[in-house]
Amino acid sequence: MKTFQTLFVGSLLLSSLACDQNVELAGPEFRSKGASILTRTPPDDLSLESSFSRGFGINNSGALAGSVRNAEGTTVAFKLTNHDAWYSEEAVAPNGIPEIRFSINDRGDVAGHKIVPGGIAPVVWKDGELYDVQNLPGYQYGEVFDINASGMIVGEALNGNFVTPTATRAVLYSLEGEPLDLGTLGGTKAFAGGINDQGDIVGAAETAVGQTHAFLYKDGVMQDIGTLGGTVSGANAINNRGEIVGRALLANGAIRGFLYSDGVMTEIGTLGGASSVAVDINDQSEVVGFSRISNGQAHAFLYKDGVMTDLGALGGIDSRAISINNRGDIIGYYTLADNSVHAFLYTDGEMIGL
Repeated sequence: MKTFQTLFVGSLLLSSLACDQNVELAGPEFRSKGASILTRTPPDDLSLESSFSRGFGINNSGALAGSVRNAEGTTVAFKLTNHDAWYSEEAVAPNGIPEIRFSINDRGDVAGHKIVPGGIAPVVWKDGELYDVQNLPGYQYGEVFDINASGMIVGEALNGNFVTPTATRAVLYSLEGEPLDLGTLGGTKAFAGGINDQGDIVGAAETAVGQTHAFLYKDGVMQDIGTLGGTVSGANAINNRGEIVGRALLANGAIRGFLYSDGVMTEIGTLGGASSVAVDINDQSEVVGFSRISNGQAHAFLYKDGVMTDLGALGGIDSRAISINNRGDIIGYYTLADNSVHAFLYTDGEMIGL
């Protein structure tokens, strides 16, 4: 269902956290909504044939989306369906900055961004054709983080430098109408990270006292859903049951993934390390993300029925789960010791490198 260094894009959080925390709290991670059946093709037949790729979204029919570096060295968006592989003509990685994220809905539309002079612009690819998304008036750049089944798109509009923007706003984008500024929680900055099929939106926004808190935007109202005792939180995804996941600071400054349900935000723990981030949730309340393990490495996890399971890293030094569909199929990426990065598909209890 849904984006890390990427792991996140919420630029407004980058300036509010210390260096090591940026990886866990920098913005939405990534997702795509769904109940996949993966009748596509034998997993062993899937290959992106690249030393650099990231998996970001998986939909109900098992279509996969992400980014990949092609033979010319350009990073482009990809979509894998059945035996077919589609690659965008547009570059998607800003100079020196990892690409942020791509989402895919049940219709197979891929939402993301393309490179423009000085930054990035929000786009959607439908049946392989590029559609530019109108940005919020007065803003130079924009990016989208999630797209739902009906094609509603959420993300952020920004001005200034991509890494340290001078202004950011949470936006509901559309291919058929004007973009909508969702507002803030009393401050000046916000981003929208996830949307469900009912149109409920989550993300993070500044409060009147300058803190960044996770929000739920529903029926035209932005609601602060709180923190885990610290001063910062951000929501990454919301399922069709209204359950929300993200990450937040504890009172002691530690970073933890959270599950928000029935008005209560609950910490989901770690895999034995210092921090965790919840990135996506399906309609069965299964949560994916990544957590530090005891040696400090980050590993992809599945959180189900109150238990966090380490999905491994295919022998690598790092892995991150970004999106899960309703069947429980998971997409993400892992890093090997040579620093090459590869997308993975996790299905039927097995992690398969793409």
